[in-house]
Amino acid sequence: MIRKGEYTIYKGREYRFIETESKGFIVLISNNKENLNFGFIHYKDNIYTKVISLNEVEKLFLIHSFAKYKGELFGASNGQNGKILLSTPYLKLAEKYGFERTDKYLYSKNVNLDEVEIIEERKLFSID
Repeated sequence: MIRKGEYTIYKGREYRFIETESKGFIVLISNNKENLNFGFIHYKDNIYTKVISLNEVEKLFLIHSFAKYKGELFGASNGQNGKILLSTPYLKLAEKYGFERTDKYLYSKNVNLDEVEIIEERKLFSID
């Protein structure tokens, strides 16, 4: 699946996180029920959370995902029914690969996961 957003490494595992109103703390987010055994609490549905100090994490980073499709890079997100939603603002590229116009300056196409190579771009950052 496509990952986007803020992530951290806590005790050797990657987690999404959000900042808290309390400076120096973040909330880890997991979809794995087994994390209840590691101090996470059930938030709702299949979402589990844990508040930790920034001092407990190795690093913070942003993930932005792209998909390589037929040799070209496209913006990528999770589509419907397990597909990958590709997008581009470039008309010529969209026409070349059969994308449909989905907004004034955006063209999209759903493809199967096995048709693309997912590339994650990671950028380190810090919370001040």
